[in-house]
Amino acid sequence: MMMMEPTKSSDNQSDRTTECKDALRPAFEYLADQALNAGWDPYEVALALSELGEQFLQQTAETAGSEADIAIAKALFEIRKSLSH
Repeated sequence: MMMMEPTKSSDNQSDRTTECKDALRPAFEYLADQALNAGWDPYEVALALSELGEQFLQQTAETAGSEADIAIAKALFEIRKSLSH
């Protein structure tokens, strides 16, 4: 199991998101490599990981409790997705 560095507890949400992404990157890349080595096509792996991320976001939003929280989480995800292209 890969170890992850703890957060530096920045108050800036953008910094925290970037820090979280950087912390997750090695495990994410390892998982993708494992799937590729098992014979999955790169597109299949990318799509599966993307869908799993969206499912996790949906579950997280649903546990937030309110429709507003769900809408905000979905909007943030779509904004981040569009900025990364």
